[in-house]
Amino acid sequence: MKVSKFFIPALIWALPVATGAAELAINPGMWETTMTRTNPMAGGPVTETNTECVKETKFDPSSMLEGTEGCQLVDESLDGNRLSFKMKCAMQGSQTLIDGSFQTDGQTGQGNMDLEISAGGVNMRMNMNWIANRLGDC
Repeated sequence: MKVSKFFIPALIWALPVATGAAELAINPGMWETTMTRTNPMAGGPVTETNTECVKETKFDPSSMLEGTEGCQLVDESLDGNRLSFKMKCAMQGSQTLIDGSFQTDGQTGQGNMDLEISAGGVNMRMNMNWIANRLGDC
């Protein structure tokens, strides 16, 4: 299972890009993630909890962009155990700006991602926050 599904659930489906340099070390194993995202269409937050086996040992934000067109990683930085990134996508007349971060101590993690979507003169904002706990080995 791709680590991007674990760390950046929902909206980024599979947002492609040149290889990034910043990678965050991950402790492989069974992880439980609770994500809360705003839903501009429904007007309220949506919370989901998922459990999955993560086999990767590193997270590189450019991996979220594999297999798509019109998206690029425009900034990334690693400060200790915190990885921050910015992405930009332009597809079919719409533009999406993504500002995110994730940090982990090996047993727990937390992150957020803010999205600003502009399409046809309409602007929407979406926010995702998640917390994760390593439950043990897979």
